[in-house]
Amino acid sequence: MNKRSGITFLEIIISVALTSIIVVVLSRFSGTVSSIGKVINQRLQVQQDLEQTLQTIVTEIRSAGPSASGGYALESAASSSFIFYSDVERDGAMERVRYFFGTSTLTKGVTEPTTSTPPVYVTSTESTKIIIGNAIVASSSFAYFGASATSTILPLTSPIDITAVRFVKVTITADVSTSSAPRPITFSNTVTIRNLRSN
Repeated sequence: MNKRSGITFLEIIISVALTSIIVVVLSRFSGTVSSIGKVINQRLQVQQDLEQTLQTIVTEIRSAGPSASGGYALESAASSSFIFYSDVERDGAMERVRYFFGTSTLTKGVTEPTTSTPPVYVTSTESTKIIIGNAIVASSSFAYFGASATSTILPLTSPIDITAVRFVKVTITADVSTSSAPRPITFSNTVTIRNLRSN
């Protein structure tokens, strides 16, 4: 009897086909893992940006005080914008600070007081910067509370009497991609304006 040893042509074709299938499956799996990693990194970046932005806003609102011309610490309060005076540049001068929600952004505007006597704020010289570029405006807002605010008291109603405001609740919602998962991230913080406390 003649016994042949070795690999037949059919065995080679089957092994090449199986290897090709394994390579295709692994490359697709690698692509999926890569895209999931990208979404996770983007989400973590948005979360970190929101945390840092909210901390900055809270610090600035907490230290709001009279304007350089002696005006009240708050200028305007609405659900989509908040204007107040604070030394955000830590230069000893109270800047006019305006936070406002745009179509899908949270923007910060800062106006320096003039050096004239008395100082004035020329709003046409306001410098603006988008600080959150993927905000979901319908879920983001400013809410205002009076001195007797507790967790069960509703916010002040519009139009806001700025002299009644003692607490500001800032809520920011952002999304990496509004057309796909994961879900949006929301951060919220309630701030006491130190210079307006009644106790």
